[in-house]
Amino acid sequence: MITTVALLVLIPGITPPGRAEAVTGTIAVGVNPAGIGIDTSANRIYVSNYGLNGTFPSTVSVINGTNNSLTDTITVGVNPAGVGVNSGTHTIYIANYNSSSVSVINGVSNSTATISVGVHPSRVGVNPITNEIYVTNSGTGTVSVINGTTNTVSTTILVGRSPVGIGVIPSTNMIYVSNSLDNSVSVINGQTNTVIKTIIVGNDPGNIGANPTTDIIYVVNSNSSSGTVSMIDGSSNTVVAAIPVGAYPTGIDVNSLTNKIYVANSADGTISVIDGFTNQVVNTVSLPLGTFPGAVGVDTVTNEIYVANSGRRTVSVISGHSTATSVVCNPSTQLVNANSLCTATTTDTSGFGANVPTGAVFFSSTGTGSFNSTSCSLRGTGTTASCSVTYTPTMVGTGHHTIFSAYSGDSTHMSSTGNTIVTVTTSSVGGTEIPINKLALLLPLLPPISMFVTGIVLIHAFKKRPSGRGENSPIEGQTTV
Repeated sequence: MITTVALLVLIPGITPPGRAEAVTGTIAVGVNPAGIGIDTSANRIYVSNYGLNGTFPSTVSVINGTNNSLTDTITVGVNPAGVGVNSGTHTIYIANYNSSSVSVINGVSNSTATISVGVHPSRVGVNPITNEIYVTNSGTGTVSVINGTTNTVSTTILVGRSPVGIGVIPSTNMIYVSNSLDNSVSVINGQTNTVIKTIIVGNDPGNIGANPTTDIIYVVNSNSSSGTVSMIDGSSNTVVAAIPVGAYPTGIDVNSLTNKIYVANSADGTISVIDGFTNQVVNTVSLPLGTFPGAVGVDTVTNEIYVANSGRRTVSVISGHSTATSVVCNPSTQLVNANSLCTATTTDTSGFGANVPTGAVFFSSTGTGSFNSTSCSLRGTGTTASCSVTYTPTMVGTGHHTIFSAYSGDSTHMSSTGNTIVTVTTSSVGGTEIPINKLALLLPLLPPISMFVTGIVLIHAFKKRPSGRGENSPIEGQTTV
């Protein structure tokens, strides 16, 4: 009797190249763009153009987010800086730094009204739940609170020296104000409009981004070639981390849906992308030399990021459309050495502005088997694309082969993965047949079996018939190692 042993060798998975956010467009705006606000429900982007020494007009550029084209230019007060938007009422608030006022733009008609505030208003924060607007006045160390229904200042709150940035958590009704000369952040209770705490942060704190989903507040510390972002836990109002970014960070905004934070580093000409789950910079997007990026605005619906470039009189559009990838193998229960067709499907899940993903999907398996190709190119229409490969299991193994599909992303779509299970059953013995009387001679030449063998060993035995009475008859069996 001759016995054969099939050895199962593990095959490592395939790691595809990853892609993330990248610059996908540039829009010409006015002189010295300083602030960005986004009406997510109307897909409109508002850019304040600070101007230059009175030579150039102070305006707001209106961008259509559907095709990222300039649709209108609105005249406002002197040297507009911060922009705040209430997407529910389609109202835009512009802080006019050198006219001590706020321009209120009706987003439907683009008509304006003017509200007097403190000296040198810098940034604007909006609570869409209470319809209250908060304006930092860097010249007087105060915050003006505007009633959005009446467009009047309802109260003024004393904070630290030279307040600049402001962030709002609507669900808790807490407002966070950076005091650039005090290296601190004032925490305001929006219900009482009083300062309830002062938090020490980094050097020269500036703009603030707030994530209402995680209740985390991010503060850029601007005055350093090794810039940082202070991370404040809103539940305790304490600094829990300082995240290194680029040189002299200025603008910041948060995508609360993807939990990513985007920081403009003015001296580097880069955008640092922070993963809010790990608090690590996971991507750095480079802009052209001399761009000097400043304000950042994130459209949480389309997952497009807009960056105001004061050095180029432009706005850079950075895309990072989220995707979902799934894979289905048919049949899902397969015999050894038979083929299953595995189809991967990738969908743009970014919502408004979503389009068809392109690029490659990479395949790998936890079992022993082979693909006719380890990748395929997506084809599709609308917001979904798919492609297929063939998988052939060559060993039973554990009986369950997990098939992984990894979409590598393209210039606008982010990578994503999916998996499914192919159940494998025995039809024939795979592997190399080794006569049992020779196995003892071979084993001393191999590493210990426990180092490279796993799963099921199949025994294929032949019962020898008397001479002249046909072929040897097989006897199959298996054991687990």
